[in-house]
Amino acid sequence: MLRANRNDPCPCGSGKKYKNCCMRQDQIAASREANLTVAEAALLTALYRYAQGPQFQNDLVQAFEVYWGGRYDFRAVTDEDAEDMRRTIEWFLHDAHVGEGRRHVIDLFIENETRDYAPEVLEVLRAWANSALAILRVERRSAGRLEAYDLLRDQPLTVVDAMLARNAREGDLLVGRLFTFQGEYRLSRMTMLLPRPFEEPLVAYVRNAYAFYRDEHPGATLDEFLRENGHLVNAFLLSPRAEPLRVYIGPGTPYHDPARFRDRLREATRQAEEAQRRELATREAPRDLPRTASGLILPGTATPEERSPAPAEPAKPRILIPGRDV
Repeated sequence: MLRANRNDPCPCGSGKKYKNCCMRQDQIAASREANLTVAEAALLTALYRYAQGPQFQNDLVQAFEVYWGGRYDFRAVTDEDAEDMRRTIEWFLHDAHVGEGRRHVIDLFIENETRDYAPEVLEVLRAWANSALAILRVERRSAGRLEAYDLLRDQPLTVVDAMLARNAREGDLLVGRLFTFQGEYRLSRMTMLLPRPFEEPLVAYVRNAYAFYRDEHPGATLDEFLRENGHLVNAFLLSPRAEPLRVYIGPGTPYHDPARFRDRLREATRQAEEAQRRELATREAPRDLPRTASGLILPGTATPEERSPAPAEPAKPRILIPGRDV
């Protein structure tokens, strides 16, 4: 669903017309939702809800700190941030380790929550569970298919994906989770489009990280490395190395810029911390000491204002559910 009419001011607050700002990215997001079958939407909803269960709350907060490179106040999250939140939860489901056994959430879901699932649904789940990060360059498009080149594994392949075939351009990068299903290559739902100028620095960044990983884990395969470090693309996009490339992505382009979400979180967190400091300074200001009715000062007695309030619970990330929050 689009958030405004073409000539209306863009809801993001940029001051531009919607058609010249976020409309193209919203169209791609809407196309992604429309590309989901009813069964896929129901399965993703079940996965998202499971990942947000109380048993994973601490893991989820820590995972967000890893994926977004800091501690932020997630009370600032809005529906505008659906792309970033869903991409984060996709990574959390597949790559983050949880609990003492350091298991993946999707593996625990398959193990504990699928007793009544049909065999064909389990086949889909197992295909998703065996996915790993890929960076593909689009070579050619046809109806429902893309001829692409896997830049990390150095091989050509054909990807079946009607939504990406409609929206990607030759030379674009597809950054998502690659898996095989019924003998065909497919990409995960939250696959990101990036323009060609990102190819060389992004691939070099990931390959360099893989070299360091193999120094510590001799013999580790590329897929093993990517399952442990699927957050690397987001880390690159938030890093100073990607800052000069942000002119190619964001409002007015088909390409989403995750650093905009990070910047909003950073500013909201700064404002929340500043408000907390002001409140603390107010509480610590000199006050009249408590006295008896006759005027005697009572040592060691705190006024109600001086008593420490109960600590507030940390803000929990708000994840948007596919098929419900769009």
